[in-house]
Amino acid sequence: MLIFWTPTSFEKEGFLEGDNGVFLPRNALLEALESAVVFYYIKKDKALENLVKKYLMTKPKLKEISKEVKKRVFEKYPVLDGIEIPEKIYLDKNKISNELVKVFDLDKKDFTKSFRMDVFKGVLEDVKIKSDKMEKIKNACKAYARALAEYEHKALKDTEFEDLIVEIQNSIANEWEIPVRVGHWTNTPYKGDLLFFWRVKEVRDYLLKHLHIDIRPKDVLYLPRTNEFLGWGEIKEEE
Repeated sequence: MLIFWTPTSFEKEGFLEGDNGVFLPRNALLEALESAVVFYYIKKDKALENLVKKYLMTKPKLKEISKEVKKRVFEKYPVLDGIEIPEKIYLDKNKISNELVKVFDLDKKDFTKSFRMDVFKGVLEDVKIKSDKMEKIKNACKAYARALAEYEHKALKDTEFEDLIVEIQNSIANEWEIPVRVGHWTNTPYKGDLLFFWRVKEVRDYLLKHLHIDIRPKDVLYLPRTNEFLGWGEIKEEE
């Protein structure tokens, strides 16, 4: 089962549509799981951290960074090999709405722009995600979701949105089985793929100086009508 607790989008242009209706492609969920696994195993494995750190400090090509980091992690920890995710995750059209979305800059602590986008919120009971490594995936998703929410909480502290992220943190800690952050929830190119290395000062400073990129999620998308940040969901295993 897949539950989107807050509104989730695919792209600014909207969801995809096929013969059987509107859907979220497999890759949207797979990318969320990949980000979690990358974060978890780099944090857990010092040798792997050093390997990726060495790569990041060789002035790699921007468009190759996320792909190459994932390659190095999954060569050592093929946690997502064989995972079963539907190619098309179909959505109830009645639960899709076109909403005004605002971009909240985490540095400026203010909204910088807005646009309209289709979003979905609801429960997808028939969506089955299966893997013989589900416990490892669960551990990775929990660790990544906690880190992502903690990072956002620091940025949202003493703002009117602090209570929202605290609620998310409580859900991650006490309620959600396998938390995921799916879809277009930030304008940051790498989303949270390189979040771990924001904590490593030498890598952070090097990438800022030589590649002129900020590897942290620098903004989050907010839906004012319902007072929610986008993209938070949960995978529930079959009983």
